Amino acid sequence: MTCADVEQLRDAFVDAELPGPMLLAVARHAGNCAVCDEALRELGALREAVQQTVQQEARDLDLARLWPAVEHGIASTERRRAWRRRARTVPAWGAVAAMAAGAVLWMRPTAPTPEPMHVVARRPNQAVIERLSAANNSRVSVRRARKNGTTLIMVNADAGEVAR
Repeated sequence: MTCADVEQLRDAFVDAELPGPMLLAVARHAGNCAVCDEALRELGALREAVQQTVQQEARDLDLARLWPAVEHGIASTERRRAWRRRARTVPAWGAVAAMAAGAVLWMRPTAPTPEPMHVVARRPNQAVIERLSAANNSRVSVRRARKNGTTLIMVNADAGEVAR
């Protein structure tokens, strides 16, 4: 092990992050080299000082107000989540209400359609024909207008039949 190797491994050696054989090799080199030994001792002392300072700061840290702030944050987060859950169910309930309204409208009884009246009242300028029959050689056709219910009877005859 050389001084350059120890210089690269110095931080890992002080933190005891090296495998066992390497730790032993660095310690043997530092035991024979005063420069590397001094550098490792200074780094170890620095590490101890930092560790003690951090531990003292952690002991002096006031955490009394920390937990109430955490509880408040948790409560506000839970309230927001509850509102989000409710907001997600609104579209579903709206769809259910729309389907129920559609079913009610679809299934409600409809008023019966009034039957057309076949009784015809006589008017002064109107004739009522009860039955229409024609001979085999005449041509009669009946048409009914859908709009106003008017019935048109057309009779076709040859020129010779009209003269008789």
